[in-house]
Amino acid sequence: MELLVVLSLIALAVVAVPNIVAGLPTMRLRAATDDMVVTLRALHEEAIRRRVTTEFVLEPANRVYHTSTAAGAHQLPDIITAIGFQTNARGATGQVAQLRFFADGSASGGTIRLAHRELSTSIAVDWLTGRVTRHD
Repeated sequence: MELLVVLSLIALAVVAVPNIVAGLPTMRLRAATDDMVVTLRALHEEAIRRRVTTEFVLEPANRVYHTSTAAGAHQLPDIITAIGFQTNARGATGQVAQLRFFADGSASGGTIRLAHRELSTSIAVDWLTGRVTRHD
């Protein structure tokens, strides 16, 4: 009877562990995306509250981003292996993405795509409302 219980537990572990491990990159990518969403929403709220323009600058080549409300660069997590962006901001270059949030609640608008191998998520910033949303 004990041997049967042990074999059943081993069989359960063999089935469950690969499924759990396979989900880890998805959860880590989603967490990294959520962290960036929180940062962007905080910039939007700060712009409205203080009646100033705030800015988010993403440098994919250096794997960092900067905000106008905090000193220093924020390193992107290692789980992110590819970064794509499309912004509507004036002066945007092919190497740096700039998103601005204005005092009236609007934004320069754009989309940031974060990927890990075949997995990807995107963050959209609506230009009219400044609303920040995540899309899987």
